[in-house]
Amino acid sequence: MSLFETMKGVPVPKTEAERNELVVTEVANGFWDYHLSRRASIMRSLCGKSTLPTAIPLSAWGAKMEENLPKAPSYCPACARLAWPDREGGPGLVRWQKS
Repeated sequence: MSLFETMKGVPVPKTEAERNELVVTEVANGFWDYHLSRRASIMRSLCGKSTLPTAIPLSAWGAKMEENLPKAPSYCPACARLAWPDREGGPGLVRWQKS
């Protein structure tokens, strides 16, 4: 699949609020390794990794996947800390902290 095929259906952000919206992205050199990006820079995660867009909603961040998968998904704790700095030690920490 080419990069252009990957970007099909990804809306172009038009307002400042849309450009700053958080989205779930996947690391470009692997699979099931999720990061957070701003829509304006969807090809780069908050922590600086190269990423590709996904269809995963932000509400699914940190969700456990089916047990029969060959690899468990991972969620970048650095991206989560950058996205939600006020959650340090508070509610929601368990959802994005590496175990």
